Amino acid sequence: MLREERLQYILQKLALEKRLTSVELSVELQVSDDTIRRDLNELAEQGLIKKVHGGAMTLPPAPKSNIPLHYETRKLYAQEEKKILAKKVLPILENGQVIILDGGSTTNFQVAQMLPPDLQATIYTNSLLIANELITHEGIEIIMLGGKVFKNIYATVDFKVIEALQEIRADICLIGICSIHREIGVTNPYRDEALLKRKMVENSKQAVALVTSDKIDTAENYLVCRYTDLDILVTDDKVPQEVLSKYENKGVKII
Repeated sequence: MLREERLQYILQKLALEKRLTSVELSVELQVSDDTIRRDLNELAEQGLIKKVHGGAMTLPPAPKSNIPLHYETRKLYAQEEKKILAKKVLPILENGQVIILDGGSTTNFQVAQMLPPDLQATIYTNSLLIANELITHEGIEIIMLGGKVFKNIYATVDFKVIEALQEIRADICLIGICSIHREIGVTNPYRDEALLKRKMVENSKQAVALVTSDKIDTAENYLVCRYTDLDILVTDDKVPQEVLSKYENKGVKII
């Protein structure tokens, strides 16, 4: 069995049994104790498992984000950090692009407010607030993704929005996220919203996530996408370098 196959086997078995000994792994995989020790060291260094005496165990579950869920409360939260994220993402946006701006994201609303007046683009959004903000922007063609309004976030979230997204192949999507973890992925506390964001990522050539530092290394109940499904992660400068380096090693560009 190749090294990569062994590592995958160990991770899958740990997911089921929560704790393994080096001896049983050595017997099952028919390799030496030293080989198993190196494998476990490698997985532990990657932050995938916790090494214990005589073997390994799964990591404790990631904490949930404590970010308030209602839009009116969230818009008052980390305002300066969100402005920084919005400014960072603006250079990525180009004339002629088809852009998806995820609704419910207070950071994406900041992006909409900061769009250059000379930008020429088509923007799809499920956000009532973003659509209203861009109504006077002469260079932006706005396409509202209609459906049932989720009042907590002032955005449409239902199967009609997902159906509409199936007809789109956007150049770029900007998604706001509640939680992100390099192994668990991007997650959301609401199932329907998670499915919608997933479709936005799937139907875009480039997926960009905007996240304040306090949402990093947290997880909610519903999966949006794997971390490596993202192309760019935009965050603030409050993320410790030792944490950031673990995300950078996954191949996602961080700005």
